[in-house]
Amino acid sequence: MELTLSSKIDYIANLKFHHITLTEETLQKFWTDNDNGSLYNQRFAITLENGITWKCGSMVLGNSQAYITISKVRMKGIKAERGDTIEFTLIRDFSKYGFDVPVEFEEVLNQDEHARNRFEALTMGTQRATIYLVLQLKSSQKRIDKSLLLMNNIKRAPEKITMRHILGKDLD
Repeated sequence: MELTLSSKIDYIANLKFHHITLTEETLQKFWTDNDNGSLYNQRFAITLENGITWKCGSMVLGNSQAYITISKVRMKGIKAERGDTIEFTLIRDFSKYGFDVPVEFEEVLNQDEHARNRFEALTMGTQRATIYLVLQLKSSQKRIDKSLLLMNNIKRAPEKITMRHILGKDLD
C-alpha cells in the first residue's frame, strides 16, 4: 500500500533531530496480520515531495503518535525548515533487513556459515546498523574489506555481541 500524507517538521531538542509525525490511525493502515512487535515501530520507504527517497523506520513518540527522522540535508533538498509542512509518500518495507543488502556483504555471509549464524542471531537493529556500515562505502573492494572485517569481529566477539564488538572494540 502507498499513502501520501503531510506533516509539520518538528524538532526534539534533547535528542537534537528533526522529524515528521505519524498518527496511530496512519500506522494502523499499514499494519498486517503477520506483524508482531509494536504498531509504532514499522519500516517504510519514504519519498519526499521532490523525489528524495530512503528507507526508514518509525519510532514511538507518545500520545498515540510515531516519528520518522528527517536530516538537515534532506530538509535542505526540499527547501524546508522546522515548522514547515511537507508532503511525503510512505510504502511499507517488508524487506528482511530494511536495506538493500550489498552483494559483497551477502557473498561474505554466504562463504562463512559461522559468521552468518552469529550475524543472524543479532537483533534486527544491530543487523541493520552493521549493513549500514558497509552501505556507506562506494567502492566494491572497500565493501568487501569492511564486510570481512566486521564478520571477523563478530566471530571473535563473546556470546553477547554489541556494536562495540562489531566495530573491533573490547575484543581480545
